[in-house]
Amino acid sequence: MRRISGSKLLADNERGMVLVVSLLVMAVLAVLGTAAVMTTTTDLKITSNYTQNKKAFYNADAGVERVIAYLRANTVNYPTGNTPTTISVSCPTGFNFNTSVNLNYVSSNTYKFQMTGTGANNVSKTIETHIRKVPLYPQEADGAVAMYGGGPEVAFKTGGGGGYAIDGHDYPVPADPNCNGSSCDTTATALPAKPGLFTVMTPTLSGNDTAHLGGVPTQTLGASRETEFNNFVDMVLASSSNATPLYQSTLGTRANPAVTVIPNGTTLNATANGAGIIIVDDGGSLQINGNFCFEGLVILRGSGRVFGTGTANIFGSLVTIGHLSKLIDLTGSINLFYSSAALANLANIDELSQIQRTAWRVVL
Repeated sequence: MRRISGSKLLADNERGMVLVVSLLVMAVLAVLGTAAVMTTTTDLKITSNYTQNKKAFYNADAGVERVIAYLRANTVNYPTGNTPTTISVSCPTGFNFNTSVNLNYVSSNTYKFQMTGTGANNVSKTIETHIRKVPLYPQEADGAVAMYGGGPEVAFKTGGGGGYAIDGHDYPVPADPNCNGSSCDTTATALPAKPGLFTVMTPTLSGNDTAHLGGVPTQTLGASRETEFNNFVDMVLASSSNATPLYQSTLGTRANPAVTVIPNGTTLNATANGAGIIIVDDGGSLQINGNFCFEGLVILRGSGRVFGTGTANIFGSLVTIGHLSKLIDLTGSINLFYSSAALANLANIDELSQIQRTAWRVVL
């Protein structure tokens, strides 16, 4: 029988252990390598997804800016109820966002829309943005007629017929913006009324004010807003040096209200319908001949005046500023009716509104 020495047996055992240990080390290294590859792959995927999510977000934000720029530069029929207004914009090369969004009404002068941007692998982000139209013109009306300068005087119609000449009850605008004569007449609603005549000092009244002055109250005294209106007029006139002034020499329409300026030494013969803001500057005249219906705000500065022998309804508010004495002669057939609807339409003079982003959030 062959005998195996102890030293050889020990050597064989050691070689066996080395093999086992080597196999274990290789297995551990394989596991670690696989884990490292999986971790690296996962990190790459996470990084890629993060990059694409950020890209989608920035695309959505670029789309939001595109819509806001469009609203600032174009005439838009802003929604007033549950029916949205669709806004379409172009998408520049290198960007990827919706080219059409729905502008929804939130509250007075506040609106919202959602814009979706996309990245690779169908990654998308949607941003809901709230905007507000901030008017540059004076807000609210203190009455159907507000005389902020000194020496206010009104000559009313004489006799019992003819209805109101100045009325602070809220009148709707005519159903037909191109109405003529008596078809332009409307009936005051039950909405809260304004004063018929607002002045900063006791006015001088002549004629039949009992029959031809209405409102709640019919007349009242209050603080002057002359500086506010005067600054607005100055801003509008200063825009004459702009490539696109804020005003024009013709009347706007209900669909496209505008600012009309009648400067010193000129007369606008009003024989048609219009809407927006009329500024009759010192020395200018608005002459009413025939039938005339205007919806919005009329500002008489200094000696600027409204006169004529025609038949006219002015829905909105008439304001006088910059005078030491002022006579409004309503002995003819000119009616000055407060109208919240006519004044609300001034918000559609896009040149006189600033679009501001007030809030945003990621919804998807």
